[in-house]
Amino acid sequence: MTAEVFERSPLDVRAGDLSRIGAREVPFLTQLSVRSRSPQALGVPVEPNTWTSLEDDREALWLGPDEWLVVGRPGSGASFHRGAWARFAFEDRTVEGLTDAASIVDVSANRTVVELHRDGVHDPRRLLEQGCTLDLHPSRWREGMCAQTLVAHVPVILQDRSDAMRVFVRPSFANHLVDWLLAVA
Repeated sequence: MTAEVFERSPLDVRAGDLSRIGAREVPFLTQLSVRSRSPQALGVPVEPNTWTSLEDDREALWLGPDEWLVVGRPGSGASFHRGAWARFAFEDRTVEGLTDAASIVDVSANRTVVELHRDGVHDPRRLLEQGCTLDLHPSRWREGMCAQTLVAHVPVILQDRSDAMRVFVRPSFANHLVDWLLAVA
């Protein structure tokens, strides 16, 4: 007897709650943790707390001096061996940028994403600043920035995009984050 397997996102039953505050879940994004001492060769951002677009709808978020999160479309990096992950993340820059000291790890199941839209019911910045110690004022925080922080005592990654603020959150904290967002809205 074969068991039926299906994917279920952490917030699949919370879509209605999220829409009330102008948000949605972006589940199953491919997420690769990349560590390298050669960021220029990879085309990833070297300025702290910034992110950049890569080819084919991928984005690289700076997480630390030698660590980035490369994010792509759902399922775009499924079950690759290291070489294929490198090609997914960096196309032709692989050979120059990935040294023996580099690592690429699939962390896709580690976080789901809540996207708070700027044209939604609430200003994402004003919602998040109620439970975040980062200064999210537009004079300090702008499009193109990202940071690891706490929101409502939950570890998250914030990514500021032109149309929305993305909040990367662990699945075990996702419902708590949604409950908190609803409460402060």
